[in-house]
Amino acid sequence: MEKDMKTNFDFLKERVVDSLDNTDLEFIRNELSKLDEPTLFSGVGGSSVVSEFGAKVINAKNGIISINSEPRDFLYRNNDTFRNVVACSYSGNNYEVELSFLKGLRKYLLSNNSFDDSDVTYLKYNTTIDKERSFISLGATLIPVSILINYYLNGQDSLILDCIEESPFNFDLESDVYEIFSGYDTSTASKYLESTMVESGIGIPIVHDKYSYCHGRSTLGINYNGIAIYYNRNTEFDRMMLEELKHYYSRIVIIDSKFEDQILNDYQMLIQSMYLTKYIAEKKSKDLSKVEYSPIVKKLYKYNGQI
Repeated sequence: MEKDMKTNFDFLKERVVDSLDNTDLEFIRNELSKLDEPTLFSGVGGSSVVSEFGAKVINAKNGIISINSEPRDFLYRNNDTFRNVVACSYSGNNYEVELSFLKGLRKYLLSNNSFDDSDVTYLKYNTTIDKERSFISLGATLIPVSILINYYLNGQDSLILDCIEESPFNFDLESDVYEIFSGYDTSTASKYLESTMVESGIGIPIVHDKYSYCHGRSTLGINYNGIAIYYNRNTEFDRMMLEELKHYYSRIVIIDSKFEDQILNDYQMLIQSMYLTKYIAEKKSKDLSKVEYSPIVKKLYKYNGQI
């Protein structure tokens, strides 16, 4: 398959459908349901979006302590409170997984691959469509996120697939600075947006916790002409914020929630965020699948020494 952004977006829904049809969802749902003690999720790059969402799903569905963690943090944090670790990785064989599995927790791997290790429970999702060829992970991010929400929604695939539709955007790129207004309830969507903007170079993102913005972070907006991106849950606070922000930002891009359920909303907003990055990339004549990345990547990407 061609390394091309349009092609990968065109196949996005088909990839999710294909994986849901060809994965042993009952096995994955059964194994996830057994997580009844504090659990860490871990991932990097596009997989950090998956791990962010996974931690929220298990917290909400299983009613346990569940947090997302950077792999390096496993070396420096006291992990004694936790009993399980779920590493999220499309390939399943990178250094991030090794770091996540260092501390003697019960090991789970949510991946497109599985290996011969009896100490690991493999939550493997399957695909039959040609492997996605893209610098920015689209299908490789949305497929495992869709597997996780399938568990959360008890297999209601129609709700999932209805969300995977292109959202229209129409605004001028008046700035390269994007101030993103988010919080725990929309953190998966904003994590994708921040990560993709940085990794592709299409913008300079700053993520604000909405309430923290009320306590000093608003100074940035009067010193730099940024574009505001607001994840709108339509609360009283959101309505007040959007009314006030009009006076300080010449451009506000609003991503509206469509569901009352917080987890389903985050999933839907993640997909809208994907199409937002597509819109920005097209306006800049860039391709998220063919990113001209820094030469330093060749040295850093496969580093596996002391960290």
